[in-house]
Order: sequence, then C-alpha cells, then structure tokens
Amino acid sequence: MTRPALAAAALAVTLAAGAAGAAEVAVTWDADLAPPADPAAYERQLRAIVSDSRARVVAALGMEPGPLLSVQIHSRAGYQRRFGAEAAHLDAARFVGEVVHVNGGARLDDRFAGLVVHEMVHAALDARGTAAALPRWLDEGLAERLSWSRRGQGSPAPNQVAELRQALERKELVPLPGTGELSRLGYLRSWAAVVFLEGKVGRERVLATVRATLGGEPFERALRRECAMSPEELDGGFQAWVGGL
Repeated sequence: MTRPALAAAALAVTLAAGAAGAAEVAVTWDADLAPPADPAAYERQLRAIVSDSRARVVAALGMEPGPLLSVQIHSRAGYQRRFGAEAAHLDAARFVGEVVHVNGGARLDDRFAGLVVHEMVHAALDARGTAAALPRWLDEGLAERLSWSRRGQGSPAPNQVAELRQALERKELVPLPGTGELSRLGYLRSWAAVVFLEGKVGRERVLATVRATLGGEPFERALRRECAMSPEELDGGFQAWVGGL
C-alpha cells in the first residue's frame, strides 16, 4: 500500500523516537486544524506524546514500528476529506499504510494520547506486513490494552463489566471475532479477552503466540503450543472469567 501524500499546507516537524538508534517519526498536522494558543507548547507536547507512545509500545510488545512510520493529526474536516463523512463520524483514528491518522487533534489530552498508542500498536504489529494473520480480536485487543493502560486502566470498570455480562447473557460474548469490522462492544470484548488471557498465561506467552503468528505459523497452532488451549477453550475460559467478574 502506498504512503498517502501529505497536504502541501501541512506544518511538519520531525520527532526523535526516543530510543537510541531508533527511526525518527515524522509528524504533521493539517493547516486548518484549530490553531493552538501557544504553537510552540503544542509542538512540544505533541513531540512528547508521540515519543512516549512509541516507547510504550516497544517496551510492552518488544516490537518496533516500521522505519517509515509517520503520524498525521487532522482537523475533523480534514479527516472527512480524506476518509469520508461516515469514517469521520465513527473513527477516532486509523492506521493506513505507514501513517497513523488521528481525527481531530487540537486537544492533546489523555484520550488523544490513548489513540496514538492504539494506532502505534497496529504499526508495530504490521511492521512486516503480516498483522492480517492475527485474529481481529487479538490485533485490536492488544491495541486497546495498551491504550487503556496509557490512560491508567488495567481491567474493566464496573460499567464495562455490566456491558460484558449483558453480552454474555445475550450469547453475544463469544466466539471472539476473527475478521471483519468491530462494533463498540467488539472492541470492548477484544480488550477484555486480552486482559483475561494475560492473566491466565502471562503476557510473555501471549506475545510468543503473536510473534509466532506474525512469523507465519497458524494462530491456532501457536495458541495451543504457547498458551495450552484451543480457540474454543479460550472462548470458554473467557466466558467463565466474565461471569465471575
């Protein structure tokens, strides 16, 4: 997939990624983004968020985003021009080719930082172009795991537990989605499934499964070897875990 061309009017700044010898991350923002009161402070904070996000992903996954990774901060109108009205209404961010696109970035708050972390996870998982081999729940669940951790949350809050239990009662909790677009509930249960699996077998076993799958081994076989369970056993264990929350 070719790298999308950046708008000629965009303001550009190159950010050091933080780790010694690591590739630099190019960051741009739309010229029509609501101008910050203090552009220099905005730039400094943006630098810090992108550098911190990348460092968190590398530390958590042991995987580097691709060397040509860049981040583009769009105004909401700019995001709509690029991806369409429906995407602008539904999406907070997306990773396309080698670019993390963020929808509306005037406020550099914790939510914004969580979005950058989420998409940076996708960039790291897809550094070799093989992320599609992962089941969708695991790909998105890992991204949500680090995003929520960035915002200080390591497990489902009471309202999220209630939503997961309702999905269990409606028989909508499993099977975990292997492909396709996810609903809001789909993202929630994908994140919760990663929280469950890490608690069951440990993060290293989960990451060993991910690395093997990205390397070309079928996910089911990697899951059996590294986590000692089948996808069906994972679904059953996840259901029981949610029922006990």
